[in-house]
Amino acid sequence: MNIEKTELETTPSETGVKERVRTKDRQGPDKPSEPPPPAPPSEPPAGPDDPKPPRRGGGFLAFLSLLFSLAALALAAWMWWQAQAGESAVEAEAMAEIARLEANDSELSLKIKQVRDEVDSLASDGNVTAEFEAMQRRIRADGEKMAEVEQVMREQMALSRSLQTAAESLQGRLLAAEATVTNLSTRELDAGGELDLAEVDYLLRLANERLKLFSDPEAADQALEVADMHLAALDSPMYLGVRQEIALARQSLDALEMPDYLGISRRVDKVQAAIPELSFIADEAPLEPVADEDEEGWWAKAKSALSSLVTVRRRADTDIQRISLEDKDYVRQRLWLQLEIAHLALMRRDTRAFRESLLRVEETLGAWFDPTKDGFDGVSAEIDALKETAIEARMPDITAPWSMLRTLTNNPPVERPAAPEGPAAGEADTEPSPEPEETSEIEESQG
Repeated sequence: MNIEKTELETTPSETGVKERVRTKDRQGPDKPSEPPPPAPPSEPPAGPDDPKPPRRGGGFLAFLSLLFSLAALALAAWMWWQAQAGESAVEAEAMAEIARLEANDSELSLKIKQVRDEVDSLASDGNVTAEFEAMQRRIRADGEKMAEVEQVMREQMALSRSLQTAAESLQGRLLAAEATVTNLSTRELDAGGELDLAEVDYLLRLANERLKLFSDPEAADQALEVADMHLAALDSPMYLGVRQEIALARQSLDALEMPDYLGISRRVDKVQAAIPELSFIADEAPLEPVADEDEEGWWAKAKSALSSLVTVRRRADTDIQRISLEDKDYVRQRLWLQLEIAHLALMRRDTRAFRESLLRVEETLGAWFDPTKDGFDGVSAEIDALKETAIEARMPDITAPWSMLRTLTNNPPVERPAAPEGPAAGEADTEPSPEPEETSEIEESQG
């Protein structure tokens, strides 16, 4: 750094005006200008030996110059230190990179050496060339096979894509055809068709009620048959699924094996008819012993003499079990009513009540009637057989036709045209409201 030197000496030829101009330049441009001092009185020129007058402000300027020099020196030192630190970091990074490259170089050299050793070992063998050529041929053959396989796979993928496209196209056509058929079928619906659907709905529900509540498969099959006839009269492809479900339900009803309720009822009637013929326990009086002819004379005389005074009664253990005619009638009526309860349980298809009533009949027989008499064994065997008879059949589920019909009627197609004037779908659904009364009338007529 260059530092401006201050002239400390002046030539003797310089005048006092020149010294004042220099002093002004040293003060700097920032200082305000001061008016020049008044000119001193003229003096005679000094000689060469006269002492030089002292200069003002020279020490302060030197101090400022020293400060600037020190600041510049510190800045230069700091910049040098930063440069040295950056160079050391770069040098360390370069050394690390050099070490890594040397390690890679050594590893590569080792691999090259191994390859050379393998090549030398192969070169030492006489059949290496032939084996190498055979290996190349096998590699080429494998490559050709792979190319053929890839070609076949590409063809198969193209074929599968074409088949998928054809399937999607066919599915779209089927959906369009189904929508067209549905639209054609819904356009033909009118008020009469709505009423027919309501009647079919009622018949399907009636079939379920007859089967579930009354175990009457014949009435259920008849209701399904009439419902199928109504759907066939509609001649609409939309209800083909409902008709198929009706056919399946009728097949399940035909395959149902129902007990012979009339035969079971006749057997119970026979047991009731056999009740009057049963004999009670100790029903016959014991025979009195016959007196000997030798004792008849004096015994008759004594009996006639004492008959007016003493009454003699003989009582055996069997007399305790004798009952009156009214009690016998009561027991027979009770037995007959217990069998009648079995009749009612048979009509309700209640297996538990049927067997409990037969158990009570069996208890009554064992308590009051003589098992050694004729007719008792036949009645007891018939009651045992009736207890083992199944009177309740496992009914199939025939709700599928009604469920499908409700699905079709409650979820009509979107493009369904407006219904004509007349009874609407809601009125058709609410029309069969008096069904319970009609059902009760049917039950009363069948009863």
